[in-house]
Amino acid sequence: MSPRGYIEIMENELTGGIAQALVAVSDGIDRALAQAGRKGPVRIMAVTKTHPASTVAAAIAAGIDLIGENRVSEGGRKIAALGRDAAEFHMIGPLHRGEVRQACRDFQSIDSIDREVILEAVAARRAMGATPSILIEVDTAPGEGKHGFPPDFDLLCRIVDRAAALGVPPAGFMTVGPLIGGKEASRRSFALLRDIRDRVGRATGLDLPELSMGMSDDWFEAVLEGSTTVRLGRALFGERSGLTP
Repeated sequence: MSPRGYIEIMENELTGGIAQALVAVSDGIDRALAQAGRKGPVRIMAVTKTHPASTVAAAIAAGIDLIGENRVSEGGRKIAALGRDAAEFHMIGPLHRGEVRQACRDFQSIDSIDREVILEAVAARRAMGATPSILIEVDTAPGEGKHGFPPDFDLLCRIVDRAAALGVPPAGFMTVGPLIGGKEASRRSFALLRDIRDRVGRATGLDLPELSMGMSDDWFEAVLEGSTTVRLGRALFGERSGLTP
């Protein structure tokens, strides 16, 4: 068999493995929705940090159309290799101000707006023709050193109003669940974000439908508490190698 033949077999096996994992997660999401008495949809985002473009392509071939990247430069290389229209690419990691230009150019959405200076920089790029949507990141697990605005109702009302005034009304919020405390702590964290979204939406009069919450260890609890997007790496791909492509 030629080297190309071996490569094709490996690619097919990777796509098949991701597809099987996707079915398992989708079934679990259906169970969580039924348990919560709520309707979907809940979108599955493949988080592809450290994975090469070939793995992203395999995920897309397996039926995933939502890709999350944590690093602007790494994600940008993969987007350039695959094409911006290959999937819906979201920036989910923290941004430095100097990275905003590339992030707005390459990604369809920036889900990790965690500081006003980043919000203002994204708004400035949008005024120049870039068109990413945004989510506001909230730290619902204080004390763990996570990124995001504190879960303060008055502050978040002001941030959402400010974003709308700048021409970048947020689609909703993103959070990372707590690392400690188990499932109950995760549910409290996610319920807090849902409550914030509901209250801020009523106060500002803005539609904030998106709740990006839940990762490989806590996505079921996130769906129970209202998640509209779960962000999965290990649950789809297995353990990462730790190597940056």
